[in-house]
Amino acid sequence: MAMEPVFAPGVPVGVPRLYEHRPELFVAADASRPKRQTSWSVAPGNTFGTLLVWLAVCVGGWILALIVMAATLPTAVAAWAAVALAGVAVLATGGILVKSMVEDRGHKAVRIQHGKYLLPEDFDEPAARMLGRAQRAVKTVLEATVTRRGLLDEMKNELVLPEQLWDIAQVLREQTVLRARQKDIARGMESAELDAVLGPQRRALALSVDAIKRKVDLLDRYADRVRSADAALRAEAALEDGDRYIELLARTEPVGDTSIVQGFADEATALKDTLTRSINAARDAGRTLALPE
Repeated sequence: MAMEPVFAPGVPVGVPRLYEHRPELFVAADASRPKRQTSWSVAPGNTFGTLLVWLAVCVGGWILALIVMAATLPTAVAAWAAVALAGVAVLATGGILVKSMVEDRGHKAVRIQHGKYLLPEDFDEPAARMLGRAQRAVKTVLEATVTRRGLLDEMKNELVLPEQLWDIAQVLREQTVLRARQKDIARGMESAELDAVLGPQRRALALSVDAIKRKVDLLDRYADRVRSADAALRAEAALEDGDRYIELLARTEPVGDTSIVQGFADEATALKDTLTRSINAARDAGRTLALPE
């Protein structure tokens, strides 16, 4: 799974969906907030020309319809029909004019939510790799069967993990900016003064990188525990077919070895204990994550 865009908690669900269909609308974090865009602001000449063509079609069509109706309909009917057609044309023209002055929904969403999402191009390679790990761990937990069944409800994964992911992404973005800044400053220059300044900054950056790595390691550990609990849950589901196998043996091997049947019972007991331990281990791993107050 490649690194995906990260959205702040609270961003409407329609915005991530918009990215799936129109990623070209989104702008990187270091770009300025997009300006309000309408047909008039993007291409005023084309918009004006389109309106002129539309008006010409409307007027020409109305005159042609008026001639036809005058020749085929009674005068009163033709007059009322001409008025009705003119009204429809005016309403349609007004609708087109209003639409040309209204901002496209996609552009509006991207403009309003700018600063509340981070794109793959906002991260350098080390940061993108770390964020990809965090995203995979969060995806594993949120899509796990034990999560969907509410066996980890007390962990509040739906609230905690998106907050965790957004916090991690923001730190990784800042690390990306500072790494690029350090490389730019140190490019082609070496001096004691420069080393005196950049040395502490590099150490601070390294400490931040290590701290984020530990946080992502915790997420990975949590995902591993949840994955183990999921495996135990699937095994328990498979064990529910045990009665069918016992019946199969009874029909085909009436005097068969009863140790197989006993094995099913023993395995069921052991599996319940394994599932309980797996769920508890997942909860313990989840509690190591910082929970919002």
